Amino acid sequence: MRISIRAKIFIGFSILLAVSLSIVTWIWYEKYSRNLRESSEDFMIRSITEMNDSFELTMKDIDYISTMISLNRPNVIDVLVGNPEDTVFDQLQKDRKLDNYISSLYGYKYYISGISVVSETGRVYSQGTSPPVVQFRESPWYTSMIERQGRPVFVTTHAGSSLDRVSEFPMQNVVSIARTIRDGDRSVGYVVIDFGYEFVKKMFSRPLVKSGQSLLLDGDGNFVFAQEKLDINRNIGQTKFADVLPLLQGSSGRKTIDIGGAAHFLVYYKSQYTDWTTVALVPKDELLADSRKAANASMIVPIATLIAALLVATILARQITRNIGVLRNAMKRVGSGNLTETIAIRSHDEVEELSRGFNQMVESIKNLVEDVRRTDEKRHEMEFKALQAQINPHFLFNTLNQIRWLADIQKADNIKELVSSLLALLHSSMGKGGEYLTVREEIEYLRHYLNIQEYRYYDKFEAVFDFEEEIMDGRILKFLLQPLVENALIHGIEPLKGKGMLTIKGYADHGDLVLQVSDNGVGMTSGRQVELLAPSSGADKLRFSGIGLSNVQERIRLHYGPPYGLEVQSVAGLFTTVMVRLPYRTEKEE
Repeated sequence: MRISIRAKIFIGFSILLAVSLSIVTWIWYEKYSRNLRESSEDFMIRSITEMNDSFELTMKDIDYISTMISLNRPNVIDVLVGNPEDTVFDQLQKDRKLDNYISSLYGYKYYISGISVVSETGRVYSQGTSPPVVQFRESPWYTSMIERQGRPVFVTTHAGSSLDRVSEFPMQNVVSIARTIRDGDRSVGYVVIDFGYEFVKKMFSRPLVKSGQSLLLDGDGNFVFAQEKLDINRNIGQTKFADVLPLLQGSSGRKTIDIGGAAHFLVYYKSQYTDWTTVALVPKDELLADSRKAANASMIVPIATLIAALLVATILARQITRNIGVLRNAMKRVGSGNLTETIAIRSHDEVEELSRGFNQMVESIKNLVEDVRRTDEKRHEMEFKALQAQINPHFLFNTLNQIRWLADIQKADNIKELVSSLLALLHSSMGKGGEYLTVREEIEYLRHYLNIQEYRYYDKFEAVFDFEEEIMDGRILKFLLQPLVENALIHGIEPLKGKGMLTIKGYADHGDLVLQVSDNGVGMTSGRQVELLAPSSGADKLRFSGIGLSNVQERIRLHYGPPYGLEVQSVAGLFTTVMVRLPYRTEKEE
């Protein structure tokens, strides 16, 4: 009973369906891991957003207080501007008024650690600790504050009494907001309000996922908040988190980054208000630890099923592929050149059919190789005849007699011309220049040949050449036209009473090259036309090359294919025309 390979494969895959459990489990694991990761990332995004919102809210409260101070004319602006007519007592009264005003605001929010108002002349009104005026005016924040003309500047973490360092005691560190105080278009001073770092730490120390951590960076990449106090106010590029900074593109995002040889999930959010960026980092292994535990537990059953299925599949595969292996080995031996290889498989399925087809294929290849060998031998034989173009001894004898006769009775220069033409023909017939030549070279060769024949036939014919200039550089087989001209002279013009006309033409026709030899000689019957294209019998003793029209036809078919070749048109007593059609090729195309 014939059992198809399809049936065998179906049986095998029916057993292997158990493997699908593993695939489903794997898909579930991937989906679970992805959902867990996305949920964790979403949680991280929400956490840092809440941190940032809380921080922004506090900073906006402080900024609101700084705005109140910078816009208060009676208690602030008028005191800073001063009045030349004020007495010392008047000035003291104004100073006290400004001090009282600052004092009332200092206790407004518990997280405010200091308020300072400084005039353009350097007079300071303050509550709490603040850095020296000279130090602040030399800082980049002062320059930025002047350029912003009344808008706030956010000063990163620093010691409350010094801008250029961070205190080792966190209680002494602050974050500040500063803005200029303006009277119309001119600046009359500035206000600085400090926000205690302890409150920043409480906002950003909120736990993420176990060992995850949050960071707060200013616009230049300096730490406003970091888990390690030694990193505070350092640039992130100087720490182990240096690779984080280039990833912080846009207002928010989530990335994967390698830190210290461990993969981390990174999420960040950039505040449009402060231009500071909140960053959260969580180790990838820790984030996916729970999903791995669940997946490992669920993979036990699929793995056991997979092992069993693989054992069954191995047995089935061996049975199914045994005959295929026999066929494969036989094909390898045939590929190595052994065309006597045959195989006999009795499996009652498609493999058996393939083996029979293989045997038929090997037999066909053997026949084809033999045909190619015979054709190649034939082609080499024809090429040898065409390229060597050996000179017929009888023709040489007649030509040399003609030269001697002319030398005896004329002693003229035409002997030199005749000998020159003969030498040119001998040079071409000996195979110089390869298998192909141009139409222009073939015409030159014909002119030498006809020059010799004119002396032989004593003004028996006149030759006319009519070739289009555009085909002169086309490449054709050597000795293609000479046999046609020779046949025209021998069979057409020589039996003619009177002088004959030989016309040799060449033109392009729809991408092909057409060459044509015509004579107005005795013509021929249709039977004689068939004989011309039949294999040469060697009866023409006066033939120059020994190449008949049948040889020309066979050469053309071998080189260009069946669509090309000779066509003979003739009417007895009137004319004969032999037309050659070839593909037009230049030297580059050849």
